[in-house]
Amino acid sequence: MTDRPLSRLVTDLALGLRLAFAGGRDSRLRTALTAIGAGLGVATLLLAASFPTVRAHRDDKLRTQSGAVVSAVIAPRSDHSLLIHDAPGVYQGRTFFGRIVQPEGPNAPLPPGLSAYPAPGTLAVSPALAELLHSSGAALLRERYPQPITGTIGPAGLAGPGDYAFYLGSDKLTDTDPSTLRIDHFEDKLPPKPTDPVLLLLTVAGVVILLSPVAVFIAAAARFGSEARDRRLAALRLAGADRSTTARISAGESLAGALVGLGLGTVFFLIGRHLVAKVTVAGLSVFADDLQPQPVLAALVLVVVPLLAVTVTMLTMRRIAAEPLGVVRGAGTRRRAIWWRVLLPLLGLGLLLTQRGRLTSLDNSQALAILITGLLLLLVGATLLLPPLVALASRALRRVSGPPAWQLALGRLRFSPESASRPVTGIVVTVAGAIALQTLIGSVAAARTPATDELATKDHTLLSVSFEGAGDRAGQLADQLRHSPGVADATGYTDVYASAGEQLFTIRVADCATLKAMEHITDCADGDVFTALGITSASAGRSPLAAGGPVQLEPIGEPKSAWQLPASRATVEQPAHDGRPHYLDTILATPSVLPAALLRTQTASADVHPVPGTPDAEDRIRTDAALISVESSVYNPTSRLPDAQFLSVRNALTAGTVAILTLIGAGMLVGLLEQLRERRRTLAVLTAFGTRTRTLAGALLCQSIVPVVLGLALAVVCGLALGSALLFLAKVPIGFVWGEIALMSGAGAAAVLLITALSLPVLWRRTKPAGLRYE
Repeated sequence: MTDRPLSRLVTDLALGLRLAFAGGRDSRLRTALTAIGAGLGVATLLLAASFPTVRAHRDDKLRTQSGAVVSAVIAPRSDHSLLIHDAPGVYQGRTFFGRIVQPEGPNAPLPPGLSAYPAPGTLAVSPALAELLHSSGAALLRERYPQPITGTIGPAGLAGPGDYAFYLGSDKLTDTDPSTLRIDHFEDKLPPKPTDPVLLLLTVAGVVILLSPVAVFIAAAARFGSEARDRRLAALRLAGADRSTTARISAGESLAGALVGLGLGTVFFLIGRHLVAKVTVAGLSVFADDLQPQPVLAALVLVVVPLLAVTVTMLTMRRIAAEPLGVVRGAGTRRRAIWWRVLLPLLGLGLLLTQRGRLTSLDNSQALAILITGLLLLLVGATLLLPPLVALASRALRRVSGPPAWQLALGRLRFSPESASRPVTGIVVTVAGAIALQTLIGSVAAARTPATDELATKDHTLLSVSFEGAGDRAGQLADQLRHSPGVADATGYTDVYASAGEQLFTIRVADCATLKAMEHITDCADGDVFTALGITSASAGRSPLAAGGPVQLEPIGEPKSAWQLPASRATVEQPAHDGRPHYLDTILATPSVLPAALLRTQTASADVHPVPGTPDAEDRIRTDAALISVESSVYNPTSRLPDAQFLSVRNALTAGTVAILTLIGAGMLVGLLEQLRERRRTLAVLTAFGTRTRTLAGALLCQSIVPVVLGLALAVVCGLALGSALLFLAKVPIGFVWGEIALMSGAGAAAVLLITALSLPVLWRRTKPAGLRYE
């Protein structure tokens, strides 16, 4: 007797499964719609379940590609050693991974992705870079890299198919350049990265916020065709089934759609993984083979989706009284209890506010669980508030007179506020989450980039060009740049760091013409030394460095050494470059003061001003510098780029938001088509009695507008509350980017209106007299 309830549950679910496929054309169509909706959700969840694998594969590739380079352990010269020099590049905002390689023996380790070393003066490039080089708008890039392409970098040497990468063969690298490494292997352990609590919060919040609409969408898909199902429930009650039995049979029908959806979702995932590999969003791309769902997460998806479909159907049936003569919905018999719907988001907000400063690593499972619970309560609570708001609005608007389309729409909203708000719930969660994420991302980005007033003081035309291992040729290199097309002026110098006791200072080495142009110097000869006062020395009227004396040189890549600083010929005031005063003193020296061997190992710098009005001035100067030396690098002091870790997380969240909005749009279209199919006889009757098609189209539009307006208002409120809570957790000043909020809200409204417009052709077909036929 103990197994009888379980046996009854299995029998009723099995009957529901049978009715889903053998209950006629309408049942099969409803099952197909549910399966498509569930399949889209399953495919998205499987993609999300692949992210741990993608990250693990990416880390493995980075360890294989750059482990030894990052560790910077110098290997002895041998027949299996290799000289390697990093030479990254930038073109029109695209960042390149570039390396110059020179094998020192026949057994030198091959870089991952290459089958052979490129010969000196030749390139091996990634497929994405090869395509870019052959494009019509890449003339400057082809000029920058004129070497012939003799090889292709395979997937093992790339993090994604959209990566821009190259290897340049050389026979001119030397180990005297401190930026050139000698290695005998590539794969090695990468140093552990310190955990950034803000980025951890951004990642966890982003994953939960992006996956919440998927769960809402699957729950909505489980309720497709609920009105057509009512007639079958009434027939079952007439045959003697009680309410619990009809609920279980109805759950069995939803289970059928969910099970078919698992198969469709797997097919959609296999198709989608190849489409994802062809797309690059904000510089992020993934190989199709890397998109492999983690087994535990994939199994969880396969269990949760059918369970969610059954649970949602059982909860829905609690508000429905299926009687032998029809179905009565409880929504109209008593007022909804709203207090618990309001309590859920408030409870979620309260849980979030208690976790400030506690989420410092993924190992803190308690803080992580509370954070995820709070996020889910707030977002799910927002969706639960929408149906009563739609019902309340429909009652308040019924006194508002209007055209027939308006009255038809209000009637539909009063009759079934849940079915009217169901397509919008995914948009509410998505827009609320997107507003919260954009608020957090915008504030973190502002905190991690230079202040606007600081950027305003900088010279926006200045570009800084560096040539490593060429400190003794700074003036010559600046002259070469000065004669390049598009360059108005170039000033070359070399900086060497030094200390006198605890006082740090810089020795800037340049010829007399450059020193006169850069500093307040009127008379200069080779061998002279000058002292440029910082703020502290300027207030005292003198510098302790002016008299000379023993100091310690601290050149980059070279051992420290003692040196006798000559006495200064004159003391000058240091100009405030870029509008900012210098706090430390600077020694201005002519080239013969320091040993040439020391200067030869240091980096030569050139401050370059392009000709005003030069198109693509920064790319032009990058190309000019690369033509002088492929090892050169260009820095724009006015760039507002945040750190690389933040950029990678932001790019991933941006790509996820685009994918979720696409999923929700597809789900809304399926839901609207299902509603039009359910109402085909009603629409045909209205048309037969003289209702114009444009009136029905207007009613459909008005029926979408009211839930959309209410849903977006709810999404903005919840998004601002969630964004404020996340900023509080991140210890970042609370501020809102209203332009982004308006953009997210407008995107949500546009998505609903676009989906409504796409459903109009189906509406017109449903108004034909053939819709009066009853089977």
